[in-house]
Amino acid sequence: MSTIEEVKQHLKKAKQELREARKDIEELKIREQLYLERLDNWAEKNQILNNKISNMTMDEVAQMQKAKAEYVDKYTKDLEVAEAFDKQSQVKLDTLGVNNE
Repeated sequence: MSTIEEVKQHLKKAKQELREARKDIEELKIREQLYLERLDNWAEKNQILNNKISNMTMDEVAQMQKAKAEYVDKYTKDLEVAEAFDKQSQVKLDTLGVNNE
């Protein structure tokens, strides 16, 4: 048989665990609300984008494809310049290293 003190200790421990569980539940409710808001925002943006794409004219499609092609060209040129710069800096570092030895 348990004594009154042991029962009080168990009750105190159970109350503490209940408080912690309630705090966890409250935090999870807040997170759920945040996730639901983010999901709603995403759904609205997705719907707007779908409507925009659905109502697009052929001229707008052609303009977008042209802009995409220009972007790809610019990106590849920038990438080539960056690679050339990296190679040039490596060559300079190698020659400096050779001269210093």
